[in-house]
Amino acid sequence: MGILIVTVPCGKEKSAKLEILDCLFPKDHEAYFIEHKYSGILILESKLSSDELARLILNCPTAYVHKVIPVDAIVNSNLDSIIEKIKELVKNKKGKIRVDCRRRGRSIQSSHEVEVVVGRVLKELGYTIDLKKPEYLAIINIIDEWTAISFGPMERFIDKRAYNGLQKS
Repeated sequence: MGILIVTVPCGKEKSAKLEILDCLFPKDHEAYFIEHKYSGILILESKLSSDELARLILNCPTAYVHKVIPVDAIVNSNLDSIIEKIKELVKNKKGKIRVDCRRRGRSIQSSHEVEVVVGRVLKELGYTIDLKKPEYLAIINIIDEWTAISFGPMERFIDKRAYNGLQKS
């Protein structure tokens, strides 16, 4: 089972859902979106792996998909749970890393605080923090009481705007 976080333009969620499901239908006609109250973000669940879902969306023409983030783990939205899962995901890897946190809701006070604390833990594990040219990316999406955590090389995370000829953010 795989989960994706997909960012889309605010107000275009319904159109984005349709084009994403069209992309996935030949491989998984039972994929579905998890409902929540935030605009500009879709949470997709499928029987396919997160990375396979991301590849299918990358190779499919879309107008509304911005970023595609394969999710490795879901934890409760508290700093201890996030840190423990990050430690587990980064085990036996070393290199330059950037931590990005996006917070929706008020379960955790500050996304910046999460980035700083997780960055400190990663430095203790032997990583070098590099915001400009990292080899790895740790993405933390806090959505109310649960948090989606993703870790991997930069090429694992897709910004479709770059593929569509639009400027990256």
